[in-house]
Formats: sequence, structure tokens, C-alpha cells
Amino acid sequence: MYTIREIAEVMGGIIRNADPDVEVTEFYIDSRNVKPNSIFFCIKGEKFDGKDFAEDAVKNGAQAVVAPIGSAISRTLPRILVDDVVLAMARLAADRMKKLKAKVIGITGSVGKTTTKELMYTFLSTRYRVFKSRKSHNNHIGLPLTVLEAPTHTDFLILEYGTNHPGEISYLTSIVKPHMAIVTRIGTAHIEFFETMENIAREKGTLYKELQPGGTAFLNAETPLIEVISSMVPYTAKRITFGIESGDVKPEDVDYLEFGTTFSYKGHTFYLPLPGKGMLENAMAALAVAETLETSLADITNILKDFKDEKMRLERKEIKGVVFINDAYNSNPDSLTELFRIFKGEEHRRIFILGDMLELGAYAEAEHRRMGRLFVEEGHKILVTVGKLAKLISEEASRNGITEVHHFESKEEVVDFLKNYVKPGDRVILKASRALALETILNKLEEIL
Repeated sequence: MYTIREIAEVMGGIIRNADPDVEVTEFYIDSRNVKPNSIFFCIKGEKFDGKDFAEDAVKNGAQAVVAPIGSAISRTLPRILVDDVVLAMARLAADRMKKLKAKVIGITGSVGKTTTKELMYTFLSTRYRVFKSRKSHNNHIGLPLTVLEAPTHTDFLILEYGTNHPGEISYLTSIVKPHMAIVTRIGTAHIEFFETMENIAREKGTLYKELQPGGTAFLNAETPLIEVISSMVPYTAKRITFGIESGDVKPEDVDYLEFGTTFSYKGHTFYLPLPGKGMLENAMAALAVAETLETSLADITNILKDFKDEKMRLERKEIKGVVFINDAYNSNPDSLTELFRIFKGEEHRRIFILGDMLELGAYAEAEHRRMGRLFVEEGHKILVTVGKLAKLISEEASRNGITEVHHFESKEEVVDFLKNYVKPGDRVILKASRALALETILNKLEEIL
């Protein structure tokens, strides 16, 4: 793919103690995963500094490590010294894109990015060679790393463009501009750093603004602030809309089931093994792209019924007759609202285990209290919360007439409560922001039930 010399030239780096003519085919930021003929980037994070693992990376087969000029690593290690490791990685990724023939499909939005990406990958893989970002590799490190990992003969490269601060999508598009762009939905996620939803919309709409000339913009016809993001689509771009009730691509004969949805489109009947309107909206976004790229609807029908999303996204697990819904990857008011509306009905006892929704800033108290009221309005009756902010959900639910409300200060207390409380037939739904790692409750229960 590259020689050490070529990498150094692209990144503006200085080679020290490395063979400049050695070829490199893989790139890593985790020394534990390093394989021979690779490069290791010494990224400094909040908890770890990559330079502390440079020696391990070389032992595992790295031909060189990329480190900042002046960093305290052994002079005996093969290395490329650069001004800034993250910027150097971005330069290399931008150069790599010039060598790839792949068309880039960019996805952003407040909710649904990863599921839409996974659905799109599943649909397009029936016809094309497709590569996608792993998990949620959607930031200033994950996106360029995905580009560097992409096989040479990729037809379509699906990238998530994540943001939680203004200007981040602009930076990511400076590395890779998409040929097709999708904004899944505008919501309140990360509003702490944007102050208003309009600011969020303008940040997400940057993905449209930075489309390649003649690109295609896929717009959710039913998202809040559609007028804002629509105004950011270049006049040279093709526009295709999708939605549930409106849009160029929309379903017919929709039937929402407990753990999935059936719908029709252009004479084909589909089963989506993920419940709720939000998941159907993600599927229509992916279907709009797949149809535009002339993917067979019959092939999509066959493959969709077996679709599996990333872990901790409405992930279902049954333990001793108790059905757990692990949606603990992240939480915000929009996705939690959707969860309340998915799991309704009187056939089974429904127990919601909710934790804090983070990065809401000045909106935090009001939004948590609103979720407590909404919990009651949607007809739910059993609530368990953990976390300082989640306590506000409990307080508001109690104030509005719910008697089975339980708040705990720790996840361990939640486990102790649930182990003797749940019974076969129950639906236990877990959701909180990523920092709370609420899935550990399920892991503990699996051990003791």
C-alpha cells in the first residue's frame, strides 16, 4: 500500500531508525491488535498515551510508530516523527482517498447513524464490494482510520460523520468529502455544546454542504428542521427524500410488532427484525440509497429478515424466561421517547431501567423531568432509575401518579433488587448514556439468575 518513505512524505514526518523502503499494509491505534507490516499511531487519549505502548507495538510487528516530535520514546525504535499524530493520520487518509476508486456514502444525524450504516452495508453487499466504519468509528480518529483500513478494490465506502462540537463535521469532510450524504434525523443529542437545535441542524447539514460536485443528498422528509438542512444542499446535488408518511421512498402496509416490523415497498414485502418507527425510518434511509444504486429489492427482502444490528442497540436476550432489551449503548431524549413508544401494551410486565442522559447542558433537568412525564403518558407503570440525573425521571413519574418507582444510587443495588423482582414473561428494558455502562447490570444478572 505504502512504503515508510511515502508515508513520511505524505504526513510531513521524519524517519528515524526505520527502513524507508519497507511496505506497510495495515494501520493501528491499539498496540494489542498490531500485526506485521503495519504502522502504529501513538494517539494520546484521556486515559492512555499511545507512546507508552510504542515498544509493544514494535514487538507485535509494527514496522514503525508515528509519534510527536520530541516525544519520550526509545531512540532504538523505528519511528516517524510528526508535528501532530492526529493531523498526520488525517493527511495520510486524505491521500489514501485519492488512490481509492470507492464512492463515499456519508451518514450523520442525532439518532440512527450506526443502525442506518449497518442496514446500508447489508443491502449494498448483495451487489457491491462495500467497506464500513467499525462500531462507531466516526470521529477525528475513527474516520481516517477507517479510510486507511479500506481495501483497494472497494466499490462503496460507508462512513459515519460524528460530531458533538461545532465544526467537527467540517473537519471530517476536509479529509473525505462524500459522494452521497444522509442526515438521519435532527434531535437534541449533544445540545450542551450547541445550545440550540438549529445549531445542531446546521452542523449536521454541513455534510450536505460538503458533498462532492454532482453528489446526492438523501433527506428525511419528516425530521425536525428539515428546512434548515435542506437549505444547505448544493444546487448541483440530486435530492431524494425518505420517511414513514412522506417522501420519495416510504413504506406501505406497516405493521409494528413487538420485536420487529413488516412493511411493503413497490410490491415487495419486508420484515425488519427491529421494532419501532425509528428503526423503520433508518431502514427507509438505507433502502433509498440501495434503490438509487440499483440494488435488487428481492435480494434485500431475503437478507433483511436476518439482519442483526450492532450490540446494545435494541439487543434482545432471554434469561430464564425474562426478556431483556439491551439498548444501553447511548441515550438522549429523542431515542428514549422512541423506546417508550415501542414497548407498550398490557400483555407483559414492562420494567424500564433508565440511567442518566448526558451532554444536555442547561436542558438536563428539564429533559429528564419531561421523560418522567412522558413515561406516564405512554402508559408505563414500572420504573427503575440509577444516577443523579435519572433520579429526576423517577421524581416526575412519581409526581404524576406512578407508584412502582425505584431509584438506586448504584448499579449494584439495581442488580440486588432485580434478581428477586423479575419473573418469567417480564420485559426488562435498559437504556442510559454510554458513560454509565448500564449493560453491566444485565451481565451480572446473567451470572446469578
